[in-house]
Amino acid sequence: MKEKLYLRPEWARNRARQAERPQVNRSLVIGLCGSALLVVIGACLGGRPLTFVSLEGIVLVLGGTIFSTLIQFSISDVRSAAKAARSALFQNQESPADRIAALVRLSRRVKDEGVLVMEDEASQTTDSFYRLGLQLTVDAQQPDDIARILQTEMRTSNDQAWRSVGVFETMGNFSPAMGLIGTLIGLIQMLGSLSDAATIGPAMSLALVATLYGSVAANLFFFPVAGKLRVIAQEREQAKEITIEGLLSVARSESPIMLEQRLQSFVTAANH
Repeated sequence: MKEKLYLRPEWARNRARQAERPQVNRSLVIGLCGSALLVVIGACLGGRPLTFVSLEGIVLVLGGTIFSTLIQFSISDVRSAAKAARSALFQNQESPADRIAALVRLSRRVKDEGVLVMEDEASQTTDSFYRLGLQLTVDAQQPDDIARILQTEMRTSNDQAWRSVGVFETMGNFSPAMGLIGTLIGLIQMLGSLSDAATIGPAMSLALVATLYGSVAANLFFFPVAGKLRVIAQEREQAKEITIEGLLSVARSESPIMLEQRLQSFVTAANH
């Protein structure tokens, strides 16, 4: 019997595209904006917010942090970390439960319609890893070859994700130190110009504000972003492990019920 290619109706395709459109990560935006707003409010309560503004302190802390990080990481690593931070503002990945449900539906469709339905699924998804697995499976590759290729791809992407986490953690470690350096510079300038009362105020301002900038940058931006990227990396790694196991099950023509039970064990193990 000739297999029939299953085609989604247009409304179903549009719905799938809308579901995969990136959405703003509200918790990240609220957390960053809320913490920054509290700092601004605290600075304004004294009635002189401009005393907390120091161009020299900003340049010293941020510039020193970036250049110190470049000693440990390459320019491409820092660029990739910045790109990962931008992508963290959007939620465009399926949860492990959603990926399990999608793989179970795919297994049932393959049982009913044949393996060619995976071509339609590959053309609809925006997940490059999932698309690669579908293409390998529909091309009738051996399960061992599928697993080897996908695991290599997963290790490569995971290494880059964890390197981005390391970049922000390093910046979080360096920024308070750069703030302390700014404090020492300001104190030295102040002590060296005690005879000139006009220079004592700006030197003291740099001395104190630089420490503030370093602490704020580390604890309100670099470390929180590193933590967010860590969570995203863990979720993506779990989703990829689920994807590999699910596609291998489809390639072996296993029962959708058996597939669902096996994939649920990934979620259960992660919760313990």
